[in-house]
Parts: sequence; C-alpha cells; structure tokens
Amino acid sequence: MTWLFERAIELAAWVALVLGLVFLTGAVYYLVHGIRLWKIDGGEDSADYLMLSLMSASAFVLSIVAMGILACIDHYVFDADERTTK
Repeated sequence: MTWLFERAIELAAWVALVLGLVFLTGAVYYLVHGIRLWKIDGGEDSADYLMLSLMSASAFVLSIVAMGILACIDHYVFDADERTTK
C-alpha cells in the first residue's frame, strides 16, 4: 500500500510540473499580447490580457510550490529508510 501511495505522490508532482509549464506558457503568451495591445491601442484592451497574465503567473507559482511540497513529502517520508540504512 505504501508503494501505491508513493507512486501517487510522484504522479501528483509530475502533474504539478506539467501544469506549471502550461501556466508559465499562458502567462508569457498573455503578457506578450498585453504589451503588444498596449503599444498599439494605447492600453484599452491590454489591461484584460495583463490581468490574465498575472493570474497565470500566480497559478504557475502555486503549482511549482505544490510540486516542491510533494517532492519533500516523497523525499522525507518515503526515502527516509534508504538514507538510514546506508
């Protein structure tokens, strides 16, 4: 049962990493389009894109923090036996 739980933690960490990359891509995409609209239109529609960029960047940070927490759980809970036996 612990093997299954460890694999679930590792899978969740990988999912958090992939989601982090997706959110980072979205943040860069919205930031580039927001800046482009700001230079062309004078900033009328750019605020929406910049807000979406901010939300995507926040989701990126949260997913990377979640990945780090899951990696710490995996390391300190499941790999503790391997460190003490060496």
